Amino acid sequence: MTYDVVIIGAGSMGMAAGYYLSKANKSIALIDKYDSPHSEGSHHGESRIIRHAYGEGEKYVPLALRSQKLWQEMEWEAKIFLF
Repeated sequence: MTYDVVIIGAGSMGMAAGYYLSKANKSIALIDKYDSPHSEGSHHGESRIIRHAYGEGEKYVPLALRSQKLWQEMEWEAKIFLF
């Protein structure tokens, strides 16, 4: 089988990349060490947050705000609320 994109790591970022690529009609393969869902990822559990301030620099803030909007759109579409 062939794919347009192969994503190594099916955590938060890999899944999000796969989600948006599939919405763009790309065929994808997600490869991860563990079966989903699992508790081995850095974003597992009830302690998820989205920061609006970053010590790494002000360029992160617009990305964080856009990311939060995209998470909210995904929640609405899936009817599953994460935050």
